[in-house]
Amino acid sequence: MAKCYGCGKISKGGMPTVKIEGEERPYCADCYWKVQKEYKGKKNCEDCSYFSAEKCKKRNKNLEPVTVGYLTYFVQAEDCGNYSTDKDVALAEVRKLEEAGQFGEAASGYDKLGMSEEAEAAREKIAQESVVNARSSVTNLAKKGKTLTYYCPHCGAPLKVGAKAEAKKKCPRCKGDLDVLNLAKLISQHQDE
Repeated sequence: MAKCYGCGKISKGGMPTVKIEGEERPYCADCYWKVQKEYKGKKNCEDCSYFSAEKCKKRNKNLEPVTVGYLTYFVQAEDCGNYSTDKDVALAEVRKLEEAGQFGEAASGYDKLGMSEEAEAAREKIAQESVVNARSSVTNLAKKGKTLTYYCPHCGAPLKVGAKAEAKKKCPRCKGDLDVLNLAKLISQHQDE
């Protein structure tokens, strides 16, 4: 048995729920529709230039979502003095992310602004950074005189990297592309052991 949070109607079956301030509240179909309409009409933090992954970058604060069915709203923008949809502000925020080396978030920001070329350039920087990290990790491994055995993700062939072996771009057995491996991460995980 469920009681509507909005109008008090009682139902023998379940009711759709709305999560507000961490509390699940059941609503009858009529009240649920009204709540959904209300939240669709509110300013949403996701439209703000300072929004990033459930966090307000301007206030450096995590945001509390309101969940209406399968939709999520960040409506703290209703009383926020920093709310801005100015593209220049958003672009400045994205460039700060890029300068800080957060290329993945920067690429997402460029995508949101419709700047696909810049987004692709940021993604390329992620790949370049990965290659540089891998080279440096292999060099450090070689200096220590160690060799790491890892396996081809395509065929399972054993491969070596380090003191006696160079990193390979293609598997010698199946000719599969080994760029899918993050060698820097793999090496750092095994150096801790």
